[in-house]
This record gives sequence, structure tokens and C-alpha cells, in this order.
Amino acid sequence: MELASYVDRATTSSTSDVLMKRGVRGYMRQHVRPLDMRCKMFGPAVTIERVPLEDLEETRRLPNAEMIAAIETAPAGSVIVSAGRGAEEEAALWGGLLAAAAHRNRLAGTVSDGPIRDPLEILELKQPCFTTGCAPPGQAGLLALKSVGRPIQCGGAMVNPGDYIFGDSNGVVVIPNGQVLEIMKAAADVEAGDQEAAALILAGTSLPETMRKLGRI
Repeated sequence: MELASYVDRATTSSTSDVLMKRGVRGYMRQHVRPLDMRCKMFGPAVTIERVPLEDLEETRRLPNAEMIAAIETAPAGSVIVSAGRGAEEEAALWGGLLAAAAHRNRLAGTVSDGPIRDPLEILELKQPCFTTGCAPPGQAGLLALKSVGRPIQCGGAMVNPGDYIFGDSNGVVVIPNGQVLEIMKAAADVEAGDQEAAALILAGTSLPETMRKLGRI
């Protein structure tokens, strides 16, 4: 409950500020955007990696059933994180059927470093989804499954299984598992300070004076 309270009061912007001060580049690139700008998502990562079919020898390709099993057995509250090198020009990494299973199993949402399909179905489920865009084709004949439950690069950020994924209207950040409580507490405090500063500005305090109070100039 304590962690949930911090998440409710934080944003990915304040969380990114905290991570950056600790020397951690935990944010995903701006092309990974929310399908619904009003959504908020937080949970531990279940990682999936796909690559173009021609880039992986047939003997090293995992059966698609392993990806399906990972989604079906992911604990409630998890975030499915999909990396798909080459997917931005090739195939959707997420779609309506996978979203339906994730919704039924009460997963927190999904992040795809590539396109998705069936966006209206996903929006109707009110399931948080972060993606680079939409594309009609699925993965068959285009992408091969390289790994499940292994460290991956997604949106330019390293994601380890169990790292916490936080998404909102600003984008997505990755929080190292062992530091999540202290980082989210600090992020909630930063956000509270920003909101107080915004109130001062709206009440008439000058921007330079407000920024001095925040220690930013």
C-alpha cells in the first residue's frame, strides 16, 4: 500500500528526475507513447524479445508458444515489455487477442518498442498500452521469438525481468527492482514540490523566485 501511494502521487517526469540525479538513464525514448494519454501504468516487467526472421537461425528460434505461455502465466499486476528490433517497419508486437488475455488476467499493461494492432479493441478494454504506433500485419513470417524472461533493450532503456515499469502521459521509465520503494518515495516528494511551485506561480510569484525556492537556479 505504501508503494501504491507513492505511485499515485508521482509522475514519470518526477521519477526520471530522481533517476537522473542517481546517474541512471531509466527513460524510454519519446517514440514509445501511450495509446491513451489518460492512462497510468505501474508493475514489474515480464520481458519478450523478437527479431526479424532472417536475423535468427532457425535452430535458435523459440516456439511462439513460449511467448503465449509468458503472457498467460504472468502474475497479476505485471507489465509485458516487448522489444522487436525491426518491428517498426515490419509487424505488430501486440494486439487484441493478447490484450484480452492480459486484461482477463489483470495485468497492469504493456510496452512495445514497435507497433501494435487492434488499437480500438485495446482502448475499449481500458488497458494501458505504450507503443510506437499501429500496423496491420502480425508477426507470422516476419519476426522470430528470440527470448522470454531475459534482459532486453526497449525504447533505448535496459529492462531486466522484475524491474518496475512506470508509464503515464509523459512516457515510460524503468526503475531497478531493488530500489523501487525509495525511488518512488523520492519521486512523490519531487512531484509534491513541483505542484506547490505551480500553485505559487499561479498565485503571482515570479518564475525566477519560484525556481530559486526549488534550488534550480
